[in-house]
Amino acid sequence: MREYILKIIIAVVALYILFQITIGSIINNYETKIKSFSNHAQREIIKQKLFKEMKKGSEKDQLLTNEESLIISNFLNKIIGELDLKISK
Repeated sequence: MREYILKIIIAVVALYILFQITIGSIINNYETKIKSFSNHAQREIIKQKLFKEMKKGSEKDQLLTNEESLIISNFLNKIIGELDLKISK
């Protein structure tokens, strides 16, 4: 019985270490990213970066390439067709 308990303890410790190495590190990474959003200064930095990228995008002549616009158009047409919406063109 003592050997059985010892094997169980070793297995549990090994599984815990394996979990921390694999999934635990990923969870910690996302946790730090989420915590950074709770800081007001960090939110302001992200907001400034977002506006800067939006400004750069709005200054472009053409936002989408012809291929991208065709793909998006086909996708939206399929969605409209499935929803049976009547849109006047």
